[in-house]
Amino acid sequence: MPDDETARLALVARHTEDGVVINGADGRIEWVNEAFERMSGYSREAAVGRRRVDLVRGPFTRTAEFARLANELATLAPATAEFATRTKDGQPYWVAMSVKPVVEDGRVVGSIGVERDVTSRRQAEERARQTLRRAESLAVALRYEKTLLTRVLGTIPHVVWWKNADLRYVGANTAFLTLRGVRSQAEIVGRLEGQLDTTDDLGPQIAALENQVVATGEPVVDATVTLVPPGGEVRTILVSVLPNTEGGEVAGVIGIGADISQVTELERQLAQASRLESIGQLAAGIAHEINTPVQYVSDNTRFVSESFSGVLAGLEQLTALTQEPDAAALRRRLGEVVSSLDLDFVAEEVPSALAQSLEGLERVAQIVRAMKDFSHPGTGRVQTDLNRVVETTAQVSRSEWKYLAELTLELDPAVGMVPCFEGELKQVVLNIIVNAAQAIDERRRAEGTDALGHLGIATRRLGDEALIVISDDGTGMDEATVLRVFDPFFTTKGVGKGTGQGLSLSHSIVVVKHGGRIDIRSKPGHGSTFTIALPYAVADDVEGEETP
Repeated sequence: MPDDETARLALVARHTEDGVVINGADGRIEWVNEAFERMSGYSREAAVGRRRVDLVRGPFTRTAEFARLANELATLAPATAEFATRTKDGQPYWVAMSVKPVVEDGRVVGSIGVERDVTSRRQAEERARQTLRRAESLAVALRYEKTLLTRVLGTIPHVVWWKNADLRYVGANTAFLTLRGVRSQAEIVGRLEGQLDTTDDLGPQIAALENQVVATGEPVVDATVTLVPPGGEVRTILVSVLPNTEGGEVAGVIGIGADISQVTELERQLAQASRLESIGQLAAGIAHEINTPVQYVSDNTRFVSESFSGVLAGLEQLTALTQEPDAAALRRRLGEVVSSLDLDFVAEEVPSALAQSLEGLERVAQIVRAMKDFSHPGTGRVQTDLNRVVETTAQVSRSEWKYLAELTLELDPAVGMVPCFEGELKQVVLNIIVNAAQAIDERRRAEGTDALGHLGIATRRLGDEALIVISDDGTGMDEATVLRVFDPFFTTKGVGKGTGQGLSLSHSIVVVKHGGRIDIRSKPGHGSTFTIALPYAVADDVEGEETP
């Protein structure tokens, strides 16, 4: 290559930002510009006289690229390549190279290479590829999750639906469509609840819950609704409606429901079994309570019968004396008959025996009325005389406590009528009375005393609540026991003496069915006090059906 041409090219190359390399016919470097020095880390002195491939080849450089460049240059055609290499101090970078042969008289006398550091572009491209790979992986994962979610929603037995902020349907699962009698998603998407072609009465109930969620932004959890399909059985659905929020605003709602009809039926059966169990446990005591008055009614009746037989025999004798012609003999015989009748004794004892019998019969009738009243299942939530509930239950359970404790009843007339499920509330009071009696008995046995304990039952009105307070001086409970006393199957009694269901069921009846509460104050050795609080006003979200 002529020197003057090389000088001109060097002048141009000196001021470009790209690296410029001038090679001789033998492929060795004759000159490099300052941009090449900065990019590669090799000075001009270090680079001149060396082959380009030996100078810049690093562990990531593909040697095949240089072989291809040489072959293309041999054809007198320019060539390009892009490869990874390293600087003199070992830093990796990417180079985009463009090489043009210098030809004189048809032969290659050298070449000029222009190199550009494309590391930033390659890194950006690599990041873009990684981003694309992540996006593709995410898309695959999302498709999988969508497929899985669709499969799960389609197979779970619970109903699921979701709506937008206007409460128009966006979608629902198969169980929901089946429950509502809808054939496909297309029949509900974009429609309001009232626009669905359904024959059930579920729509207005869930719409009310959804409106509440949209208005408050708070979820409604475990609300009970009923589904009454035409000609079908009533089904109980436990529903939760959750807000779907975006940017702090309610963008829609998600509803979840479970058909708990079978659970409700099992609860009904459990309550019935518990009630029958209580009645069975009381039967022996009640029989004893009835037997005592019946026994003296029987004895007095026998006495009256015998007395009447004596009087009747005397009357027959007196009738026979009407035929006696001798007045003196008549008077003598009359005296004998009257004396044999012992009328003073009869006149004194028979009225007393009859009064005692009437008292005994009234006692039996009282027990029977209390038992009948207690065992009656009730007719749902009605205004109920709370004092009568307490008095009846205390009467029915008398055999459980009368040999163990003295009962104090303090019934406040101000309590009045309370809306409740009478039959179930009696069951609660009975459970607590029986537990109190057993605690007193346990304490008496531990102390080796025959002294009667104390069982107190009181009612009173406190603001908008009616209270039933049942206290005993039994063994009492520690804090750990108090915390677990309402847990299902938890019991401190021996094997065969308790199932652990009584207080659990009582808690469910008071809290869930009545919207009330049960509080306990207890301390080991100092007895326990159970306070049942019942609201006078019934909340809308409290269950409204009694367990028969």
